[in-house]
This record gives sequence, structure tokens and C-alpha cells, in this order.
Amino acid sequence: MTVMEIGAATKYPWLASARQQITAATRRDRLPHALLIHCASGLGDESLALWIAAFVLCESPAERPCGHCASCRLIAAGNHPDLSWVARAEDSKQLQIDQIRAICDVLAFKSYRGGYKAAVVTTADLMTANAANALLKTLEEPPPQSLLILCSARPSRLPATIVSRCQRLTIAAPSRAAALNWLRAQDAEVAWNDLLEFASGAPLRAIELRSTAFDELHRDMTQSVAQLARGALDIPGAAERWARDALATRLEWIETWITNSIREAVLNSAGLQSSGGIRKIRGLYGVLDRARGMRLELLSSLNAQLAAEELLLRAEAALAA
Repeated sequence: MTVMEIGAATKYPWLASARQQITAATRRDRLPHALLIHCASGLGDESLALWIAAFVLCESPAERPCGHCASCRLIAAGNHPDLSWVARAEDSKQLQIDQIRAICDVLAFKSYRGGYKAAVVTTADLMTANAANALLKTLEEPPPQSLLILCSARPSRLPATIVSRCQRLTIAAPSRAAALNWLRAQDAEVAWNDLLEFASGAPLRAIELRSTAFDELHRDMTQSVAQLARGALDIPGAAERWARDALATRLEWIETWITNSIREAVLNSAGLQSSGGIRKIRGLYGVLDRARGMRLELLSSLNAQLAAEELLLRAEAALAA
């Protein structure tokens, strides 16, 4: 299991409503046997899942999770016998059936500490078909005092039979003002506006971007787009550079830039004044769809350099419309 801070979820105000729902359901003895946390990247789905698991496993008669009881200490150390945590292995593109069978076995066995058993599946939409079928059997006949927590940014990619058997917790991003206030409270010296913009409003993703030399990448991407619009970009050279340096972040940047460009054009009616403007917007939508597709394909056998070159050629054609 990944060792994480049990109380991390309490530091993120946009998770407060979800935590309150779990607390209220427990008080009414209405806690479901399975939860699906629908949460975009950078909003803390894993922190929330850990908090919920700690909540049901905590042995304190008062505040939960207390962080001090034997169960909480075991969770903090990453070795609670009644908690299983499944994540995609670095050398694998998907969650495999053996991983899912292992957590189903833990849920089926008697609790070591005489209470609940909990299992967390991160990026659940990456399960193979066989893994999903194995999980479905447990969802159809859930063991007593067990809680299965699935995390997914794309629940539409999960089988409907799994989704229908889970209670969904949807986590919305905080407003831009609230996100900026929270980020500035973490570090008032950082210029968070651009970081938050290219993190799609997700504060934790903005913090991640800050730690990856985003300012330098931002300048490079801004310059590349300007050259692309003039037809002056060395596309093969740029594609090679993208393929070996932060391609996923560059694709996020492109998605945000195109979305903002289209929004600005529509709001100003600049893109609706001529057939050329309409073609440009349509072309940019095509680039946007391809960039999103590439981000998903990064987990598969994508030829990154060829895909980046194709994307840049599409973008050049769209900007020249």
C-alpha cells in the first residue's frame, strides 16, 4: 500500500462535503459497501479514499479517524492487515486480474482486528476486462463489514454493471478564487495564476506543476505556438523535443491553450465572422480531440515522436485556416 498521510484530506476544503457525507451515512448506519470517487486529477481522490478507509477502520469511539489508535498507526505505516491498496504498476498499462483477486480475497476473509475491511482501487477505469469481471463478483455479493472504494477520473470507461453497484461521490473543483486563496495560503510568493490555469483549476495539480519547472516549459510552449502560427516552427525538431521531455504536461498545456483560444474567439465573436474563422475553430477542436486522445494513449504503445509531429502538423494547418 502507498504510505500516505491520513489527515491530508482534511487540509483540502473542496473535500469537506464528501467527508461530511461519509460521516452522516455512518451515523445513520447507511454506509454503502462500495463507493466510486469521481474526481479529476489534482483534487485529492487518493487522499479522500485513504481518509474514508481510515474512518471505517479507526478504533476510536469518538473522533474518527483519530490518527492515534492502533489501526490508524498501522495505516500510517502502510501495513494495516485489513486495508488493501491497488494501483497500476509502473511497468503495466492496466490493473491486472491478480491485483483485483487479491483485494477481493482480503474483503472476503475475516477481519484481523475484528472490525471493517477496506480496499481502495486507484485509476479503476484502467482495469482489464477480466479484472473488472472479478471485481463484479464481489460487488454482487459484498462480504459483511467491507468497504470497496474505487477512484476514477473517467467513470464512463468503467462497465455500467460496476458503476450501478457503487454509490458515487463526485468531487468538483473549487472556484478559481477559492483555489487561488488556498494556494496562496500554502505559499504567497508563488504566481499561481498560470499554474492553476494549466492545471484545469485543480490546486494539487498546480502544486505538482510548480515542482516540474513549469515556468520554463510554459515559455517554450508559448514560443512554439507563436512560431507555429507563423509557419516558422521546426516541427520534426519540436516533436522530438516533446517526445523526450514532459509530453503529458505539454499535451495538458495544448488542451488548455486551445480551450482558452476557442472561448476567447467565441466570446469576442471573432471566430464567427467568416468561413475562415469557423474553419479555424473546427480545426482547433480537431487538435484538442487528438491531444486528449494522445494523453490516454500514453499508457499504451504510442509512438510519442510521430504522434507529436502529427499533432503539430494539425495545429499548424488549423492556425493557418
